[in-house]
Amino acid sequence: MPDPAPTPVADLAPDDVARLRLVTQRLAPHPALGLPADPAAAVAHLLAVQAQDLPAAHVAVASRTPARDAAAVRAALDDGRLVRTWPMRGTLHLLTAADAGWTTRLLGPRALQAAAKRMRDAGLDEAAFDRASAVARERLADGPASRDELGAAWTAAGFEPGTSTTYRLLNHLATRGELVLGPVRGADQLVALADAWLPSGARREEEPAEALLADLAARYVAGHGPASVADLVRWTYQTAGAVKAAVAAGHAAGRLVAATCEGRTLLGGPDLPDLVRDLDAVRDATRGVLLTAAFDELVLGYADRTATLTTEHEALVVPGGNGMFKPVVVADGRAVGTWARAGSKRDRLVVTPFGAPLPDALEAACREAFADLPAALPGR
Repeated sequence: MPDPAPTPVADLAPDDVARLRLVTQRLAPHPALGLPADPAAAVAHLLAVQAQDLPAAHVAVASRTPARDAAAVRAALDDGRLVRTWPMRGTLHLLTAADAGWTTRLLGPRALQAAAKRMRDAGLDEAAFDRASAVARERLADGPASRDELGAAWTAAGFEPGTSTTYRLLNHLATRGELVLGPVRGADQLVALADAWLPSGARREEEPAEALLADLAARYVAGHGPASVADLVRWTYQTAGAVKAAVAAGHAAGRLVAATCEGRTLLGGPDLPDLVRDLDAVRDATRGVLLTAAFDELVLGYADRTATLTTEHEALVVPGGNGMFKPVVVADGRAVGTWARAGSKRDRLVVTPFGAPLPDALEAACREAFADLPAALPGR
């Protein structure tokens, strides 16, 4: 087996890691890297964007593109370039249509295993899901339908009525790779058959799981690095052994490199050596204030977030550890508070600092960043 521990190209300070993640995630445009051309390219770069809050996901993706246009994210959902589904961790993500099939095939089984008892307790076993699948295929044969329309078909077939049943059936069948959430009708994202809505060969059935996980590991560190093996284990919900083998394969293929930070090994993509050779350019690119969306990958995409967010302040971003990630104010690479929209038109900024009130100059920079945010679109 290839050496799973590539030789580090640099020893980084935590501040360097925080700033490099901003550049790698394309939240800060670096002169040598630029920004993804459009929403589909931005999502492909990150591989998956957590998206249980769909309006926030629009903002997160648009913030990584030159146009900063949330309507362009909606257009990419409507025309099939982007979809939303449950590939891992039992959580909705945005993915490109090209990536949704194989990531769900690779990561879905462990998510299904984790949810199995909960589903059985709700009276749903594999026979029930197979029956629900047949109903969904018949209902969606002529094209996408709303959740309510699909739920009505399941109720008519004898399933318990209600949104909780619809959610459980939709979640499970999407995690099995059979359904995706695609185009938007009003405030409702429609459900589509995956094999009709995704491109041919999207599940990459001919490739073994080990090869897919090696590809995923390389894609993750290219879009999130510097990041650790533990970060990747948490992001994918795969075993540490499988992830270490994938990292070794990615290193052997020349698709990832390593750095160290306070004794820990962190991984990045092929751009990392050039970036660390000119950290001054990285620091210049990451000066100032930005406002991240709720559930943004900058915070959520790691097991260890301390480069950007202290453990003490993490409790303020995720109150009670309930999985609800607030939008964050980032100044010079570090999280300094949370923010929210206020007012009847949600056009007023409210900043909640982690400690003392922010200096006037920083407050003014927050208002400028708020004015530059992509407009949040309505919908779920």
